[in-house]
Amino acid sequence: MGSLKDFYWKRWVKRHRCKLAGGLQSLSRRTKLTLEEGVALGHVDIDSPRLAIGAHTYIRSGSHLSLVASIGRFCSMGTGVVIGQEKHTHPTDWLSSHPFQYTASPLSYRARTQMATIGHDVWVGSHAMVMEGVNVGTGAVIATRAVVAGDVPAYAIVAGVPAKVVRFRHAPDVIERLLASRWWEIEVEELKTLPLDEPETCLELLERKAPAAAQYRKISVTRKGCRAGEMMTVT
Repeated sequence: MGSLKDFYWKRWVKRHRCKLAGGLQSLSRRTKLTLEEGVALGHVDIDSPRLAIGAHTYIRSGSHLSLVASIGRFCSMGTGVVIGQEKHTHPTDWLSSHPFQYTASPLSYRARTQMATIGHDVWVGSHAMVMEGVNVGTGAVIATRAVVAGDVPAYAIVAGVPAKVVRFRHAPDVIERLLASRWWEIEVEELKTLPLDEPETCLELLERKAPAAAQYRKISVTRKGCRAGEMMTVT
């Protein structure tokens, strides 16, 4: 019966222009997932209590979403990515770091947690890890197998363990204009009419006449089922 239910809801999600390859079983029992149209998730494990993912974002299979509150629009994430990796799952200032100390004992241990956030148009390479509490700015690129322990500025390219800024994708003035343009709010078909390989020309056109904002339907997904939401613009 469980497999039939999962099959039904996977089809339901597809009819609402999203993809959830792992079905409802890919969510933890506590998770409430909100998706905008165009989101495509492979076989991804999701533990976050509340997670919103923006339109046209895709995440490849083998990835794990833990302590992360939001992932923006137009994000691209490779295989085996971990977002919101917990940092304090074991005590480091006790006698031991082992759970025996608070298992069937008078002691208790509650890990401190902070949610990560991912901006729009973020590209995360395969097997990269973003730790809990990290804020990744819009337009950032995280290299393959990087471990990101600190906030990433908008349009920065970071690599290494721990990840450090290698360079920025654009000059500071162009980054400022890109962020001000909020291009991720525009309909994809309208974006495709622009010279996308020439960002400064795109910005000139957008600044001359700001197109109307795109609207996307959203759906809510839990282990119990799915629900369609209203039309929404980006938050």
